[in-house]
Amino acid sequence: MSPDAQATPSPVLRAYRFLNRPYYWYRPSQLALRLRHSPDTDGAPRLVRTAWGSHLYCWPDPMGRAVARTGVYDLTVAETLARLADPGETVVDAGANVGVMSNLLAHAVGPTGRVVSFEPHPLIFETLARNVERWTEVDGITAIEARQAAVSSSRGTLPLAVDPETFARNKGTASLERADPAHSTEVDTVRLDDVFSTAVGVLKLDVEMHEQSALEGAGRLLSNRLVRDIVFEEHEPPPTAVTALLESYGYTVLSVRQGLTGPILSAPADAHRMKLWDPPALIATTDVERVRRRLGRRGWISLRRRLRQPSGQNGRAL
Repeated sequence: MSPDAQATPSPVLRAYRFLNRPYYWYRPSQLALRLRHSPDTDGAPRLVRTAWGSHLYCWPDPMGRAVARTGVYDLTVAETLARLADPGETVVDAGANVGVMSNLLAHAVGPTGRVVSFEPHPLIFETLARNVERWTEVDGITAIEARQAAVSSSRGTLPLAVDPETFARNKGTASLERADPAHSTEVDTVRLDDVFSTAVGVLKLDVEMHEQSALEGAGRLLSNRLVRDIVFEEHEPPPTAVTALLESYGYTVLSVRQGLTGPILSAPADAHRMKLWDPPALIATTDVERVRRRLGRRGWISLRRRLRQPSGQNGRAL
């Protein structure tokens, strides 16, 4: 598809985008909640409810509005995490923001699992910690360890660039990849190799184009295949430096996108060509057949009030 075609979607694509909203088809009550939703006017974090039943504080930015209106943020990534994470294992949320995906992962790994959530920005981390405390007290969720740090290639500090105007609209835009001395804050950085010595089931990376550095800090884990699945965004069409790095460690890279009746797996080259809205999600895995089995079934378990894997996938409630 040409850039012009992407800039001006065809009538068929516009109709498909309009209809491809599983959060309303699978949960009609959510549409009623959206119609009753009133926009926040003071800009402060507001308590919203996820499709799987947990509540959390979100700012009225794209993430907060999405959860308030649909019960989920980035449905494809949420569904992928819910299907790939297993009870009792350790999973990582790098770039946790206020913790939507961390909470979902906590439901997936259960009380015997472990979710390590990294968020470097002080203001965002404050709300993440507030949410973790609430989940402990209200939901009895004790699996989440929130750490105020960025995942990178070295241990130390780096400037986290924050454009004030953009950040006011979207709290997920701070980046270690942009140089802006006038609007930066020093944040701690850690290497995944220094934090984890045993297997990680799922690593979710949402670090605003800092993925390569984050993975360079996990060279030992990757070379020993100790991270089974890595879920990340790619802003450029593959192959990229990130996908090449992962493939050099023996990982297979797939793309996953949102279909009306469930997630759709495809080759990485199709990721951008067939994307609907945001940068497509990619999966790097050591077990391709497991990923195909887990994501091959129809439906959306992340939209269920009581999450449960489809039959044949451990039969577990989340």
